[in-house]
Amino acid sequence: MTGMNFLRDLASSAGVEDRQIYAPERLRFVLEAFRPGKDPDQAKRALAREIPALIGENTFDLEPLFEQPEPNGIQFFVLAMRGLDRTLPPEQLFAIAADLRHALKLISCEPDIGADVFVDPEPELPPGVESAVVDAYCLAEGKAPPDKRWALATAGVIAAWQINPAKGAGIVIAQPDTGITDHPELTDASLDRTNSLNILEGGADATDPLRAGTANPGHGTATGSVAASAESGSIAGAAPRATLVPIRCIEDVKIFDGSPVAKAVDHAVNIGAHVITMSLGGIWSRSLRRAIRKAVEHDVIVIAAAGNCVGLVVWPAAFDDAIAVGGSNVADQMWKGSSHGSKIDFCAPAEFVWRADRKSAADPRGKVSGGQGTSFAAALTAGVAALWLSHFDRPAVIIEARRRSTTVQELFRAAARQSARRPAHWQAGLGAGVINAAALLALPLSQVETAGPEFASSDAGGLESALETVLGPGQFDARFDLSAHGAEISALLVADAKAGRAPAGTAAEARAFTRASCGLAEAAGTARDPRLAQLALRTGLTAPALVTNESMDPARLAGIIKGLAVSSSAGATPESAAGMELGDAQQSLDAAGRDKIIEPLMKRLETSGRPGMAQTISDLDESLYRLHREGTAARLTESATINLEALVSLIDRPALPVETRQSPQGQVQMINVDDPALGGFGKLVMIVQGDLEQRFASVGRIDSGGTHIGSGFVVGKKSGLVVTNRHVLESLASPVPRVVNPQRWILNAPATIDFSPHADDAQQRFVVEEVLFAGPQPILRRMIDFNKLDLALLRVAATSTTGKALPPAIPIAAGAVTGAAQNLFVVGYPAPPNALPRDEKGLIRRDVVDRLRELFGLDYHRKYFSPGVVQRRSHVWVFDHDATTLGGNSGSLTAELGGRLEGIGLHFAGDWLRANHAHNLADVLAAEPGLAALLA
Repeated sequence: MTGMNFLRDLASSAGVEDRQIYAPERLRFVLEAFRPGKDPDQAKRALAREIPALIGENTFDLEPLFEQPEPNGIQFFVLAMRGLDRTLPPEQLFAIAADLRHALKLISCEPDIGADVFVDPEPELPPGVESAVVDAYCLAEGKAPPDKRWALATAGVIAAWQINPAKGAGIVIAQPDTGITDHPELTDASLDRTNSLNILEGGADATDPLRAGTANPGHGTATGSVAASAESGSIAGAAPRATLVPIRCIEDVKIFDGSPVAKAVDHAVNIGAHVITMSLGGIWSRSLRRAIRKAVEHDVIVIAAAGNCVGLVVWPAAFDDAIAVGGSNVADQMWKGSSHGSKIDFCAPAEFVWRADRKSAADPRGKVSGGQGTSFAAALTAGVAALWLSHFDRPAVIIEARRRSTTVQELFRAAARQSARRPAHWQAGLGAGVINAAALLALPLSQVETAGPEFASSDAGGLESALETVLGPGQFDARFDLSAHGAEISALLVADAKAGRAPAGTAAEARAFTRASCGLAEAAGTARDPRLAQLALRTGLTAPALVTNESMDPARLAGIIKGLAVSSSAGATPESAAGMELGDAQQSLDAAGRDKIIEPLMKRLETSGRPGMAQTISDLDESLYRLHREGTAARLTESATINLEALVSLIDRPALPVETRQSPQGQVQMINVDDPALGGFGKLVMIVQGDLEQRFASVGRIDSGGTHIGSGFVVGKKSGLVVTNRHVLESLASPVPRVVNPQRWILNAPATIDFSPHADDAQQRFVVEEVLFAGPQPILRRMIDFNKLDLALLRVAATSTTGKALPPAIPIAAGAVTGAAQNLFVVGYPAPPNALPRDEKGLIRRDVVDRLRELFGLDYHRKYFSPGVVQRRSHVWVFDHDATTLGGNSGSLTAELGGRLEGIGLHFAGDWLRANHAHNLADVLAAEPGLAALLA
């Protein structure tokens, strides 16, 4: 199905649309058309006549993006589908955009994909917020300095007030953000509500509704206070007498859409704003780039936050026309989460910056706190820009810029860089230094050192530097069609950066689970820049390599020594080892104890055929010897320490491969029940071996478009029913017309479930036909919420592509899991992680997972058996367990290890071998009678 046919099929499900065209989650495209000699209304009418033939009558809304026509005949329009949420994956949206571009003969067509890019870290964000998986590392620990104006002092603002007491008076700062809410810190600020705009809901009221469930409610209030709050409160903005115009164009800064932000920038220009501050970020957008360029042409200073917790500079800061502001801290060093690179112009305080803090209606109205993020660096810089314009008189600044054949933007950029304070040992990639408002105001306009003629914006729009940041240096292909593929390339780069991708040559790949559209994959394959093919033609995930820093943490080593006592001491258990004296645990690592640890690995070596495993085992033996001899004083490399942590974490919790073997009954799926890694589970597994083989046969790997998505297993008394997670379903199908309680689901690509151990047997591969049931609430891009049912029921073909019958259904236990210590096992298809934790320096932490492959022969994407126990019941329909699982285990069977081996749970989430969560199936069926009826 082509992208256009797919869109037409979606449109047939649409109802009457009564939402604003820029409503969050609405399915929307930005069309860039060359229509010389036509005003926007004429061009709109012409497009409106062409579109129905492609996607049907009365299925869309169309309007010009910008208020004023472009002088060069290029015009931007927004096409929004009626009654349809944005539920398609990005690669499908880009495929539809490519078809629209071709059919309508457009310069470009870009979807609003809701890119998950920009997050301001907050201490209140709980573990399990998907966007925070790689963001937690960038949250600085500690408390904000007691001086609530320390950031202003550090940036030279307080001294600048002495130079010019006007403090920004007469300057208008426009703020595209979430809007503002009632807060005392903004009560006395100069707010211009008559020129405000609410792009999302319509009208002029830019009040932030502080809607629950968004990542950053109150964000605009916080950043607005840093830029322009009055001095009468407990804090003060950098330009307390400037006028602030709030523009509500985003629901939260985490989800970025280009078109409403571009419209906000255009509105700011049309109302005569002098400074635009953007504490938000996302992917490359031609419409946003044009809006910013237009602002610069109209003598507006455009400030943008560089980005947080992702490494590369995000857009719009990455555009040449924007001023990109990185983050510093109270010690004049880089704030640990700041993006960095050649695009950064300078830094401003971004760590524990005092700001207005109101995230919900229940919060105290007057709360202030120390926030973190380049959002605050950008907002403070916008205030400094207002001080500069007020001090030198904006008309005079414009005259000076004209005299130099440059723009006000470039004059300010040059002046700010020239006057910036460069601390000792300033880190590369953070620009000229920390902005210094006092030195900036003391620098006469005539002495500002500009580059000369008017600044020329590169066609690459920041993609060249982003490619280098994520994929390493290379020869950029300037001839590549960026108008067609720039937005998608940026989306893939951001996804890789968030997943922890290191530049080529420094580590093996750690790929994001994000696919390229067919059009980009085809174009990238012939590009002169091989990095584009490397980005678009992805072949799957692999674990990264290790760093080798010295590890001398005694507490860490003590935990390892005690943990190793489980497998080196006869009769020891994890509980008894925890209570063991450290000296006794250390002595247990004598020659005999080390042999007990190494023996299972040697047996694996005999059958694994892995060339590097012998050296790994030898290194482990040496590390064990050093722990026995030196205890916590041992100086081990980080690589050696993590290898030992892997041993501790996987003692009695192995992941054993399921293999097809010949038996008297024919071919069966089984594990090696003699594997020493089973530890205390060995005898129990041996007793139930025959029944286990039946369970193995009914668990399969779910693929979409040939890519591993998750796991699932056969259930129910009717033929052809497979259960998996809703978040697995969201990766292979799209809910229509809404993400909440959808009417139906449409498969994005052909999907299958394969029950063979390696998911490579056509005889055991069954086509997914339809979705029968799914939890009503969306899971992807959301906080892990136990109240949401992460379950989906699929109907699959009753016979495989070669005519083989579906495996038997797994019986579901009638009684719910009630407490801890119940033996269980998980069967599924682990995949490498798509988001990697970081250490306090922002480097990827090569955790236990990264050594599974070397130590335990874990080939990703194939079937594994993992024993464990129930740890606790954590919710009315959720229990935690400690079996070894990874990302691809989503949708795995969780069954009792004993009795009838009935299914007790559906695995849906895990946290690095430490906290795994499964839905308690008996409780789910009791709460969902519709699902129970389908399985009856």
